[in-house]
Amino acid sequence: MTELISEPRVPAAQYIRMSTEHQRYSLENQIAGIAEYAAKRGFAIVQTYADAGKSGLSLKGRAGLQQLLADVVTGQHTYSAILVLDVSRWGRFQDTDQSAHYEFICRDAGVAVEYCGEPFENDGSMVSMIVKNLKRVMAGEYSRELSAKVSRAQTQQARLGFKQGGGMPYGIRRLLVSEDGEPRFILGAGEQKGLSTDRVIFVPGSPQEIGTVRRIFRMFVSQHRRMTAIAGKLNKEGVPSANGRKWTARRVRTVLTSELMVGYYVYNQKTRRLKGPCKPNPPDLWIRIRVMDPIVDVKQFAKAQHERRRKSGNAYTETDLTERLKRLYRERGTLSQGIIDACPYTASASSYVNHFGSLVAAYARVGYDCPWPPGLRYTDEYLLDGIRRLHATFGHVTSKLINADPDLPVSRVFSLRFGSVIRAYALAGFPTTYADAQLAKRKRVRLRFEQRRQCDASKPRNERAPDPIEAETHIDSHSSCEE
Repeated sequence: MTELISEPRVPAAQYIRMSTEHQRYSLENQIAGIAEYAAKRGFAIVQTYADAGKSGLSLKGRAGLQQLLADVVTGQHTYSAILVLDVSRWGRFQDTDQSAHYEFICRDAGVAVEYCGEPFENDGSMVSMIVKNLKRVMAGEYSRELSAKVSRAQTQQARLGFKQGGGMPYGIRRLLVSEDGEPRFILGAGEQKGLSTDRVIFVPGSPQEIGTVRRIFRMFVSQHRRMTAIAGKLNKEGVPSANGRKWTARRVRTVLTSELMVGYYVYNQKTRRLKGPCKPNPPDLWIRIRVMDPIVDVKQFAKAQHERRRKSGNAYTETDLTERLKRLYRERGTLSQGIIDACPYTASASSYVNHFGSLVAAYARVGYDCPWPPGLRYTDEYLLDGIRRLHATFGHVTSKLINADPDLPVSRVFSLRFGSVIRAYALAGFPTTYADAQLAKRKRVRLRFEQRRQCDASKPRNERAPDPIEAETHIDSHSSCEE
């Protein structure tokens, strides 16, 4: 009897990626092409990393490639090669060195990268290096050309009055129309057009929403109410915002600043190309077109913009701000955040903080000696040193820790002095962005969990505390930033 002897196959992982605009590169087609290559070259696929519907312009958001690189770097892999269909599936990075860097990380860890559908061998020869780099440039150039084409098409559609993405302010609805301009139906939240030939136009919302919009303008322009006060009043009366959510100052600001309220659609105010940073465009590149009848009077809208700029301080020079604050001090004999915000001819208190660094500094400009309560007359450096001391003791700083410290005033004092507690953190040299704050929070939770696990290591498994990172991720996944 003849024995069948098969040669051992080399274990390999496959990386597959598909972006929404390249359906011919479906994951199934990539798997089939890689399988054929593996069968001919003696590879055995033991693991798959996939990024479905992910752009290849950057590493951000590509969990599959991130996990692949992490496994390779940490040595947590059982394969000696990575099979990719072609150079563009690895990535369309605008900097070709970025693509080469990720490949070098794998090769330096002893894991080769094989491109199954390319006409060259990735063997490190001069010819393969030249062709591979050329392919990387071509992959990035394809994305640049596609981005330019899409931008031109969107600009042309915007000039015709068709909506080109983005959020919707309260009081405005999206109407789906056919290719011939025949109305179809109003689109709800999250709904999109089904046919590529259909278009989306703007129409006013319900009479109740239009009445609320006009009321917001009256409260802001005629009654000189702050945006937070307007949002609080609407919430107290049970008036829902968009999609039934509660009102916030940001939502009120969106209503007050959107030119759709006077019937104009403004497009191309900002540009974000190829996963890069969002950059504002000069006004001469904006597209402004009339798309519907105005909801509020044009003069009232202009007054709202003037009032908003005045309250933000952008309409005044530093001398104007000082003179107006001095006038208010002469009339009232005292100053406070509430008095400044209620004054019709001064900027908001936060604007004075932004211009002068703190309300105390602004008070000093007009000769007002702020009567702090006994024991709360601290210097700025003393307060910032207190934040640093709390951080050195606890590893983090929160308003709760500040309020509990007997040697520091309450957190509101920090807000009055520096504009906000977050700004005080920044001046003390600590993270202030949402991402940094979340990362610091996760580190604290992980540290507490490790300490707790060491304490109850002797307990049965069913009595041990759950992983707080998983619980926190579950909670955070349901929260979002309001527009």
